[in-house]
Amino acid sequence: MQKPPDYEAAVRSEFERVKAENTVEAYERFIRRHPGHPLVEEAREALARLGKQ
Repeated sequence: MQKPPDYEAAVRSEFERVKAENTVEAYERFIRRHPGHPLVEEAREALARLGKQ
């Protein structure tokens, strides 16, 4: 029997890709996909920084 996927690892991996992309669209997509995840706060902070550029 296969082990269930590691949700936390998958979300963190996705967030690393979002950070590498570093676009408003990528951060907004992450926030929509994972609204209750703790990394959403970091995504919002990144959005604020991008908005000031």
